[in-house]
Amino acid sequence: MSASRADRDPADPAPLRPVLAVLALPLLAGGLAVAVLTDGRPAFAQAAGGPIRLVPAPATPAPDASPIPEVPVAGPPAAQDARPLPSSGVPGESAADEANPIVKRPAAVRAEPLGAPDPDGAGPLTGAQGMGDQPWQGVARSAVLDLVADLPVATPSPAVKTLQRRLLLSAGSPAAKPEDPAPPHGFGALRVAKLAAMGDPRGAAGLAALLPQALADEATARALTDAELLSDAIDCPRAIERGKAFQAAYWVKLELLCRARGADRAAAGDLLPRLREVAEPTDPFLPVAESLAGGAPPAVRTLAEADALTLAALRTLRVALPADSLSLTDPARLAAVAASEATEPAVRATAGERAAASLFLDARALTDIYRTVQPKGDELLRMADVAARDRSARSRALLHQAMLGTMDGGRRVALARLAVELVEPPLLSGPVGNAATALLDTVSPTPDAAALAPSAARLYYALGRGDVARRWHELALRTGRSADVAWLWPMGAVLGLMRPDSLAGWLDEALRGADDPARGRVAGQLALLQATGFPVPEEAWVKATGAAPPAAPDRPPTADPVLWQRLTEASAAGRVGETVLASLLLLGEGGPAAAAPLVTARVVAALRGIGLEADARAIAREAAAVLAVPPGA
Repeated sequence: MSASRADRDPADPAPLRPVLAVLALPLLAGGLAVAVLTDGRPAFAQAAGGPIRLVPAPATPAPDASPIPEVPVAGPPAAQDARPLPSSGVPGESAADEANPIVKRPAAVRAEPLGAPDPDGAGPLTGAQGMGDQPWQGVARSAVLDLVADLPVATPSPAVKTLQRRLLLSAGSPAAKPEDPAPPHGFGALRVAKLAAMGDPRGAAGLAALLPQALADEATARALTDAELLSDAIDCPRAIERGKAFQAAYWVKLELLCRARGADRAAAGDLLPRLREVAEPTDPFLPVAESLAGGAPPAVRTLAEADALTLAALRTLRVALPADSLSLTDPARLAAVAASEATEPAVRATAGERAAASLFLDARALTDIYRTVQPKGDELLRMADVAARDRSARSRALLHQAMLGTMDGGRRVALARLAVELVEPPLLSGPVGNAATALLDTVSPTPDAAALAPSAARLYYALGRGDVARRWHELALRTGRSADVAWLWPMGAVLGLMRPDSLAGWLDEALRGADDPARGRVAGQLALLQATGFPVPEEAWVKATGAAPPAAPDRPPTADPVLWQRLTEASAAGRVGETVLASLLLLGEGGPAAAAPLVTARVVAALRGIGLEADARAIAREAAAVLAVPPGA
């Protein structure tokens, strides 16, 4: 599929009005001024009627708090909590659809002849819990298989990971054409392997239980087993049974490890001769296997090539892992290092933060690891100096120690402020940001905490905790200069907490003295706001960009042209699964924190157009948190 601007329908409604100016300005650099509100206080949304909808309404919007039901499978621990479940209905036709400036009105659903269905289409999520009754209607199986294989696995975005998880767990399969050759990996096997690679072994195992043929694929069976080993969620009897169909040395190693975990060293020893027969003589697992069978502890000098079996075995043997562990880049292996209680606490904390940054470790586990880090000398009394010299995981861990050891109100405010300000912008919405709120939640938004108010409001907005963010935002406005807190306003607007009539006041303050990078960020914020349905008048675009809005959306130079066109066509036709796949791939491994604001805005609008309102707003919220950079930061 290819397309150019010349192929574009001239009648296509204008999507993101400031596109040309956005492309001309660096969107992610520089400082940002902020929001003034008409009466000096936050103009939180209270006006009757609410925001003007710019994209078709979902057919049956789901409540914002409904969770994804737990996948029924015994053994592994529960996966991360899921985001809300929006409707997946195709928007209906109305006169308002014709005025949509972001995505074209979805075409009416047409009956199409289907080939034989993929037998791997079962899933634990059906209907509105998943992606609707026919998420893959209108897209070829070969295209779906290629796109699913390319989905990210280590995104820092909770919104992206939740949406992707729900897509993979949803029932339905793409139709195969009669002439299509059999793929090397079935749709079900591909979904199971991708969930495992994302660090969701429970979801992968639950899906595999509905798709018995998926684990007949050895690569998929190994991917699931590796994920269970690294997360210490292995069900040994089930895993051993899974491997009986295969002859590779991997499965002999697994059985030997499981026997040792069950304190049956004799049985583990009985497997050693067999392992030596099938393994390479230089296999680094062999000395580890001998230790599991009762031999001396292995000497571990490097983990550069350690696989899941080796890491699980070293955890079973309670062997301290070397600092070389931090050379690992795979977040699943870093999470395993962080879980190793025999390893030096500072190494665990660093590995844990890196794993949490890609959502392979949750905030509670990270906080528990933080508390194992021990201070040196009087470090806890000099946290400001320590943090100024070292913005590492160890400093963040020591802040938790210092907070536990002080009752002085002023010092607690200062420590909480340090903890919040040490969180990098892309990590605000994930476990690292959530861990910081463990300290922030112990501080009240009172006047003596005014210095903390702007950064506290930003963190709570980024995490979607609008009620708490609102209180800190109000404190910031009462006690600070408007130019110091104006960057908070768009975050509240994305959450639906700001009145449309306060936009002009914020824009005036944000643009006062703004250089080109700051104007670029403001344009990006306007694009996100409009994509969420917040009414942005034409004069706001002209004021922010100095140019009239373009007639149609230009593709940002960073966006893949084929994916951009696929998203445009799929969302206009109401093809749910294809729209979600194209959205996830356009956002990429970095998610909305790293994507160009115009790309994120286009994705947000497309997801809203197919009824995924809650997912769209969560993605916009994460992008807004990164754009809302305080002046001078």
